[in-house]
Amino acid sequence: MKKELYLIGEISKITGLSNKTLRYYDENNILKPDYVDPNNGYRYYSEYQILKLQNIITLKDNGFSLEEIKNRFDQSGSREINSFFDVYKKKIEDIDIQIEDLKASKKRLQNLLDEFSYLEVDKIVLKCLPKKFLYNLDIITNKDLNNSIFDIYKIIEASVECGSAHLGKKFRFSNSNRYTTEKISEFLLFKNENFLKNIEKIERNEYITIRYRYGNRENALKKILDYISLNKISIEPFIYEVDIINSFLSQNKSEYITEIQIPIKTVQFSEETEMKNGKFIGVGKGYGGEISVEIEIADNVLKNVEIISHNETKIISDPAFAHIPKLILEANSILVPNVSGCSMSSRGIREAVKNALIQGGENLDKLEIQMLEAENLVKIGDGASRKIIKPIENFDVVVVGAGGAGLSAAISAASKGAKVVLLEKMSSIGGNTLISMGGINIPGNDVQIEKDIQDSVELYRKDILLGGDNENSLELLDIFVNEALPTYRWLKDEVKVSFKNELIHFGGHSVPRAAVFSGKYAIELIAKLRAKAISLGVDIRTGVRSKDLITDSHSRVIGVLSSIEDKDVKFMGKKGVILTTGGFSGNIELRKKYNPSLDERYKTTNISGITGDGHLMCEKVGADFLQMEYIQTFPISNPETGELSHVGGSRFDGAILVNKAGNRFVEELERRDTVSEAILKQENGVAYLVWGEEVEKITNYVSKNKEEVERLKNSNLIAISDSLEEAADFMNLDGEALLKTVERYNGFVQNKKDLDFNRRGTLVSISKGPFYIQKVAPAVHHTMGGVRINSENQILDKNGDAIKGLFAAGEIVGGLHGTNRLGGNAITEIIVFGKRAGENIIEVD
Repeated sequence: MKKELYLIGEISKITGLSNKTLRYYDENNILKPDYVDPNNGYRYYSEYQILKLQNIITLKDNGFSLEEIKNRFDQSGSREINSFFDVYKKKIEDIDIQIEDLKASKKRLQNLLDEFSYLEVDKIVLKCLPKKFLYNLDIITNKDLNNSIFDIYKIIEASVECGSAHLGKKFRFSNSNRYTTEKISEFLLFKNENFLKNIEKIERNEYITIRYRYGNRENALKKILDYISLNKISIEPFIYEVDIINSFLSQNKSEYITEIQIPIKTVQFSEETEMKNGKFIGVGKGYGGEISVEIEIADNVLKNVEIISHNETKIISDPAFAHIPKLILEANSILVPNVSGCSMSSRGIREAVKNALIQGGENLDKLEIQMLEAENLVKIGDGASRKIIKPIENFDVVVVGAGGAGLSAAISAASKGAKVVLLEKMSSIGGNTLISMGGINIPGNDVQIEKDIQDSVELYRKDILLGGDNENSLELLDIFVNEALPTYRWLKDEVKVSFKNELIHFGGHSVPRAAVFSGKYAIELIAKLRAKAISLGVDIRTGVRSKDLITDSHSRVIGVLSSIEDKDVKFMGKKGVILTTGGFSGNIELRKKYNPSLDERYKTTNISGITGDGHLMCEKVGADFLQMEYIQTFPISNPETGELSHVGGSRFDGAILVNKAGNRFVEELERRDTVSEAILKQENGVAYLVWGEEVEKITNYVSKNKEEVERLKNSNLIAISDSLEEAADFMNLDGEALLKTVERYNGFVQNKKDLDFNRRGTLVSISKGPFYIQKVAPAVHHTMGGVRINSENQILDKNGDAIKGLFAAGEIVGGLHGTNRLGGNAITEIIVFGKRAGENIIEVD
């Protein structure tokens, strides 16, 4: 077996120890080379030496001097160092036993209470699952069963760790030959020990699965049954449903997610298909459109998978392209899991390889089964964390949250010579910043000057105060408006961020002032921030879930307790911790706590990781919060998914909003909260955005966002036609009324004055096709409230005193925006205050 050896530089990256320290260990015979190259004198070390260093670091952290450690190793005379810890092992084991006994006692009491928590006949709520319950699940999870049914077991298992779960309904179809949701019987799949003894065996099968939230059950069933019908899949005449609360799929106790599983009649493959040798091309569908791959087959074995082209969102999709082709090659099969955080890209790559394999002669039915079964495999992380996970890692600064604020904070701290680690719980960096509309408000930016648009810090400040109903923190606001332009210069000159020659006129602003990043969304911004951070030596970790702040005996924050691959890791920061974890739009429990009206009915535009983790950590150390009830909805979102609509950016260029009756009802460039509230008052709580060629040719939102347009078309949420009447008919609008509304509006355009709603900005006519009508609804978008900070970005406690060592920037901070944030101000905020947080943590004691 080949022995893998490491150079000093590689060991430094793995252990976090400096080259100087490692050379000192080498000179003092603590670190011994396993091989010295006679040609150049390079010294190489085995993995054993790295393990030895891990133990040395642990011993030093526990008070042993380097001399004591060296003597112990010298005395051992053996490469086996485990005996070195025997003295302390017994004490640790004793402590562990005590802890487990306490846990068992607590669980027994909890289980006793849970025996009386069953409140409904048709389902059972299990707040804490007894061990006997898990044990009896062996009846349905023996080795003979297909792995897909283990999904149910995993959900139960995760629920024990994370909270409570609703488990178990089983439905049968009245007629297995027809695709109908009519039920003839309904009963619990799991209930109690006696029921489990009599439970029927679940046969080995493949499963089609789909998950839905809240009241979307009928829609989910329709989609999955349509898929079965379209693909002529033969299924068993029943489905399984599992309702989940607060499992690994959701961090919100009141948010229901239900998984439907439909067994497929198993297809038996008596012999392997003989595939053709050669190269074959296949195309799959990802989040952003088509993914094209080329595969090479030799002697029935996949030899290569090469991505030819794709249009997936960079950074977010990177982990899928890094791992899925590699996994497929290793398995010689498309039966590989999705990468967490980029499932649609993972799925698209698999589909492309599947279609290429079909060209090579592989069995179609077999590949279809593997595609379906792959959805049941446990998702993987992107593997960016180090292979060797240390229990304690030491840095100068720990930044939690790798969006725009976190990257800016890490860069500015590292620029001052600090050793910085940037932690991100998702599998890719960027956060909400990455999927924003790509506009950053800057008074006096280069495009404003070129277009001779008069703007000023004073006018910017006035707009923000008006937009926030004068409830803004004046201290933070003054910093914000005065630092906006210098920070823009920093982005252009130091970080090398590129901008388009465009401006966005977001609602609530007197003039267009949002500079626009080059490319798509804010990918340019995140990509350049990441490149700058890496160049400065920032250690970026993904797949790291931070749970608690670590404090010393003086209540100073000195680190963060995190989890990597289910192992606890303490990231210690000599200077402290910066929280840039974003808001809590995705945490329904927190939303309802502060604003009960924003319940499960509301979707969110945010990525799945925005769940208020930083807020929850701050609560535990006594941080003060303000304006938490101020939660903003984004008016132009996908009614089905909550996705922020980039196509709907046409509103800023002249598109109008109408209701189902075809009438305008609000000024389109009003504040987001005003527009959202107006939409919610319309029939079914939706509105329709209407525009034509004149608006589209200004910034081409439809042509620039083809992938979103396809998703909208698939859900019948957009109509595109050369006839406005046909588009209105497709969307079931009152066509005659809409024509009158548009005709009246075009008259306002001609006279340059909107007599109905006094629309600000330049009025643009809607008279030339193609015409566009998009169905939209508000979704929770931004949380204005958060922790209270001072001018140095330090988080304050309830007495107004700074919590030493704890800083924050971005959406986790409250007070800047008052009751309502104006569009484009979020990106300005995260860069301005992220940069300041990184500077201040070094300078402030």
